[in-house]
Amino acid sequence: MDRSEDILDVTGLTMPDAAMPGHAAGPRPWVGIRFDCCGVYARVYRNQDASAYCGRCPRCMRQVRLRVGPDGTSARFFRAE
Repeated sequence: MDRSEDILDVTGLTMPDAAMPGHAAGPRPWVGIRFDCCGVYARVYRNQDASAYCGRCPRCMRQVRLRVGPDGTSARFFRAE
């Protein structure tokens, strides 16, 4: 049975974030956080002005903020106690 009507050509499409004003093309920078409050892991993404990584625990919504600075670290994974 010919199911060519089920084929979608996505050639040339871009990710929605890349099309929005103020967003650069490519993957968004993130760090991994293990939230000890609920024993879960989540990605925390860098904010628009690139001054910090801001996020929340996916279970209890506890906030976390990691500032970006010249004397920072190259670590990609952290633990929020």
